[in-house]
Amino acid sequence: MNTEDVSADDLGPRVSGKLVVLCMVGFAMLMTGLMIGYWEAYTRPFRDLQVAINERFPGCGPRVIGGRHRSGRDGAPNTLRVLIYVDSEDFNPEEESARRTEVVRELVDLASRYQELDSYELLEIRLMQALPEKKWRRWDVAQSPRVWREELTAAGIATDHWPSTTEKAADDPAGPVNVSDKVGSE
Repeated sequence: MNTEDVSADDLGPRVSGKLVVLCMVGFAMLMTGLMIGYWEAYTRPFRDLQVAINERFPGCGPRVIGGRHRSGRDGAPNTLRVLIYVDSEDFNPEEESARRTEVVRELVDLASRYQELDSYELLEIRLMQALPEKKWRRWDVAQSPRVWREELTAAGIATDHWPSTTEKAADDPAGPVNVSDKVGSE
């Protein structure tokens, strides 16, 4: 068997270890900057509302998302979704109760104070509750801002901070669009 001697000079151009480390650090900084920029653009429009919800309901982990669903369906409504996590000792979100109604009304009132609801066709409120063994209770309700405003007014909650607009009654549903009571696992 014939073996040839291989020397370092025969391997071709070398890249310095310092250059590799500098490139890795530069790439990490670029990716971190992109992540911060994306997060800023994604959460900025809803940050004040999320902070207000967390001040009113400490530890609820609020999530606020706005826009159209990207499910591929044409005509998906422009929706503002407000999600909070409810403590298991507070109340069961699946059961009709005065506490659930109070929480939902407060969330709608906060949303009306911190977001321009006229730009949304639906305002969806979602209450989530963690149960043992990775099970969840979930309750949703979605209505047009006009219907929410009427409901708050009927409950005696001031809505004079809402902008007065001409409502499109023909386009608005008369009541809840989607109410789901589910126990699922994640």
